[in-house]
Amino acid sequence: MIWKKGYSAGTLKILHKIIFPALQLACDDNIIVKNPANGCMKEYSEDMEKKYALTFEEEKEFLERIKLRPRMTRYYPMYAIMIYAGLRISELIGLTWDDVDMNKKEININHQVQYRMFNGKVQYYANETKTNAGKRIIPMTDDMYKMFLEQRKEWFKIDKDLDFEVDGYKNFVFISHLTGRCMGHNSIRRMMRTIVSMNQEREVQLPKVSPHILRHTCCCRLAESGCDIKVLQYIMGHTDIRTTMRVYNHVDTGRIKREMEKLEQLHQNTPIDTPIAQNFM
Repeated sequence: MIWKKGYSAGTLKILHKIIFPALQLACDDNIIVKNPANGCMKEYSEDMEKKYALTFEEEKEFLERIKLRPRMTRYYPMYAIMIYAGLRISELIGLTWDDVDMNKKEININHQVQYRMFNGKVQYYANETKTNAGKRIIPMTDDMYKMFLEQRKEWFKIDKDLDFEVDGYKNFVFISHLTGRCMGHNSIRRMMRTIVSMNQEREVQLPKVSPHILRHTCCCRLAESGCDIKVLQYIMGHTDIRTTMRVYNHVDTGRIKREMEKLEQLHQNTPIDTPIAQNFM
């Protein structure tokens, strides 16, 4: 949600982390009596905690809709990789073919590309990953590998801006067919809004979808598959395992249903004349 001044709740949270300690020092030194930043995030905290993952049905619907839009079809591999790899949008945009090892089937996440106000103007710029834990090598699944092969085919079709680079990085994996340069954050989000707007003509209804929701979906899928918590933390690039645990412990009706189906399958595979069954006869 965007608030009156144009800042998202997440941005406000970051600013609060900077401002609050400075004002608290002023309190401790008796320069001011009370920290005005204390408790000012209460009304935003509930909204910031509302994170959800797409269900299997919604994930399938999301990708299916991309195929139904002729102008978006070329970006199908990009969105699929976002779901399968759980990359942050800045990591996805900054990914170069030098970071993708198709022989070893690995993705090397070692930087990110932003498109924001920098040195007085809005521009692309590269920097380190969000945290040190953000630097990681993600093994490709078969589905991810296939999508990179498809992306390579689409990449060769695009008339590229050969002079374009961002702080020394070039040869970007995901580039716009309009500019020949790396994809922009707003373009990716705008297409996602278009996909969701198709609800009027589709049976399956999609919730609001953002790059972070796709990343959250990937994390939940890994958790549901029984992925080791430390492995999951590494893949997602989380510094604090508590962040991973919040996803790992996320429970919704879809996950409950799938777990109950596993229990039902166990019962069906257990013969009625076993000692376990006989105890209840």
